Amino acid sequence: MVIEDEETPIGLTLDDTKPDGSKPCIMGFILARKCRKLCILTKEERKKMICDIYSKVLSTEEALHPCHYEEKNWCEEEYSGGCYTAYYPPGILTQFGRVLREPEGRLYFAGTETATEWSGYMEGAVQAGERAAREIMCAMGKITSNQIWKPEPESEDVPALPFVTTFWERNLPSVGGFLKLMRVSTVLSVVAVTSLIAYKKGLFPRT
Repeated sequence: MVIEDEETPIGLTLDDTKPDGSKPCIMGFILARKCRKLCILTKEERKKMICDIYSKVLSTEEALHPCHYEEKNWCEEEYSGGCYTAYYPPGILTQFGRVLREPEGRLYFAGTETATEWSGYMEGAVQAGERAAREIMCAMGKITSNQIWKPEPESEDVPALPFVTTFWERNLPSVGGFLKLMRVSTVLSVVAVTSLIAYKKGLFPRT
């Protein structure tokens, strides 16, 4: 659930119920400037604000009375000093993402931001930790370099499901691509019309 409202503290909400249906809960993220604004409030004040917006969005008063509430301020973490993951401009990770994983002497790097799959999530953190451990084992001569990137086995509890997309979903251009197409087609149309008018007026030599 995404709440697109500048005055709303919660931006993104996920269903964090366990795969077997146990421990039902919802998890919300308070990001960037909204986090900084809410840091000066008390825990109870934050809880009330969050419950109020969930009650409004989900149209239920049950959200006003949660059976349990937990919060984590990542700004207080000594070694991360901020939110649970990092965002980069388009193209940065695809061009320079490997640099995040390159060892420096005897210092090896892990963490969800260095993952090649599920970066920003727990799965990415586990993948990165195991990869860094195998890099160290390779440096110690216990495994070969081609064993560092071992493929992860598919989860038995939550098997991966294929994405089903329609023809239009696969082939429609992005907004940027559509605008570029419109610009090109407009320029070509103007050139064609101008050329036709010039030809009819005899500005172009007839052969």
